[in-house]
Amino acid sequence: MRLTIIPSDGLVSVNKVAILDLTLTNIPANIHAIQWYETQGEIEFTDGTPNQPITVLPDWAINAESVWQVAYDASIAPPPAPLPPTADQNKALAASKLYQTDWTTISDVSDPSKSNPYLMNVADFTAYRNQIRQIAINPVAGNIDWVVEPTPKWSN
Repeated sequence: MRLTIIPSDGLVSVNKVAILDLTLTNIPANIHAIQWYETQGEIEFTDGTPNQPITVLPDWAINAESVWQVAYDASIAPPPAPLPPTADQNKALAASKLYQTDWTTISDVSDPSKSNPYLMNVADFTAYRNQIRQIAINPVAGNIDWVVEPTPKWSN
């Protein structure tokens, strides 16, 4: 393991993976950094003390590595599964789906004498909207298998 700790920067790096802004506690005030390479390393000081070779990590460095491990594990953990939608969320989505297809209810859209091109499959949209409307009127919580919106079919 390669470990670098720089308390003034709030940095703990393990094998070149850094975590910043950690609250590093119990680190002596005169420590600038620690560099650790597998089985040995050195401590660098801020007060003019010469670098100190070490063969055992001090407790404060082990604690900082533990803090790093917790932060690292949290950063790679998969996100929690999303909560199923509430009844209000499903109602809002149903209302949005109805709004997006409101144009199909205008009588001119499907009348060949008033619209060129005209919508040929208005009945498909009517059936679709009826199913969506039932959810808007009586919303339920949870995942819904939404009916698929029809594709408009136009003719001249």
